[in-house]
Amino acid sequence: MKKSAVIAGIGILLLLILEVGVRVVIDLPAETDFYSSVKRAEIPELQRRFGVMMNAGGTWVHLGWIADPESGRYAVSRIDGGRETALGETEYGSFLIRGLAPRTSYTFRVRALGGRFLRIVNAVTVGPEGPAAVPFIATPWRPLFMPSRAGDYINDHTLYRTDDGVWHLVGITSHGQGDYSKEVRFAHGTGRRLFPPAGEAMTEADPVADFGHLAWAPHVLREKGKFHMWFSPHRCYVATSDDGYRWREEKGMEFLPANPQFRDAMVLPVAPGQWLMYATARDGYYSTVDLYQSFDLAHWQYIGAALRTGLGCERAGAQASTESPFVMRRDGRYYLSVTYNNDSFFWNPLLLTLKVWLDRESYNDTLVFSSANPYDFGMYRGRSRPSSLVATLRAHGPEYVREGGRWYLTTAGWPWMASLTRGEVAIAELGWRERETKAPRRR
Repeated sequence: MKKSAVIAGIGILLLLILEVGVRVVIDLPAETDFYSSVKRAEIPELQRRFGVMMNAGGTWVHLGWIADPESGRYAVSRIDGGRETALGETEYGSFLIRGLAPRTSYTFRVRALGGRFLRIVNAVTVGPEGPAAVPFIATPWRPLFMPSRAGDYINDHTLYRTDDGVWHLVGITSHGQGDYSKEVRFAHGTGRRLFPPAGEAMTEADPVADFGHLAWAPHVLREKGKFHMWFSPHRCYVATSDDGYRWREEKGMEFLPANPQFRDAMVLPVAPGQWLMYATARDGYYSTVDLYQSFDLAHWQYIGAALRTGLGCERAGAQASTESPFVMRRDGRYYLSVTYNNDSFFWNPLLLTLKVWLDRESYNDTLVFSSANPYDFGMYRGRSRPSSLVATLRAHGPEYVREGGRWYLTTAGWPWMASLTRGEVAIAELGWRERETKAPRRR
């Protein structure tokens, strides 16, 4: 009895050592920086330039500013007439106030504890948010783009449109069946139709972003008359284009993330002069969708997690399981899509290097969460527990695009793994329906 207990104890200890060891080894090359692309010497000037930026919804107000590591913490309070009520403290340049009345004026104060930063901000909430809807895949998948010159497949990708009316698809590629260590350029497809008729597809243009290092998961946004591209892994790289065709990497604008396993960045405009970046990451043992904010698209600061996972969640991969985050805004609500990949425990990254995926269908496991605000989608502890989860979609690394009043989503993936495609990007129409609510039980 004692001998079997000792053997079991040794086995458990060995598993723990392997689990910790794999995570340590994976994180060894990962450099991190809490303040991302903001240098300490710039902070006083940036604080003067931006002050406190306000963003408001139906029942919430978000206050954002450039945080100073020397100040440590900031206190936020509400001013109502001559009365001041403390709301809380934060070490980040971000504070979300919820539970407010719609269409109501408020005044808030942000003060650095032990510092000189002090701002008074007026805010007005808007109309109340509607109920969460449920997205679903409304049509069969239709091939959209397959490269041949730049590579043999597309994995994570981005879609955007240029002034000439052409749609562009830029995505991860390499030659072969899929090897993330060889993905150093993006394939580039162009076409006049986002949802082409059967038999038509995008044509291949010159590849993008062969900059001499790994190039994963691009995201393109047009702002201020210029196209901006963010890509990864392990740090956030930046490229720009004047026309959406020819790209140049902006050396010196890349930045280190706050947490390891950073990749798949997506940028969302949330208010005039305010942008949020969502990215795959791992904070401690569990995966997150990390959140960064910027007021000029050049300086980014980490402000917390938009989505956290914890005890009870189905996956807690060493490489982070919350892949390909994408946020949509519809009818005053926000929807965060995450492809939930990379199983827990140390053998998953080892098997991945051997091109072994134990549960092939899980490659298409995309979860969609809903929130009244874009800053917090809560905690996910598994599908049997309450959360902001509203839908599960069978797609891998989807992008979401709205055109002509219709929503579309895509799917892609490595040929050795994908079951919905064979290396190409496919597209389908996305539908929405009202969320079912359970009727109260009769007594």
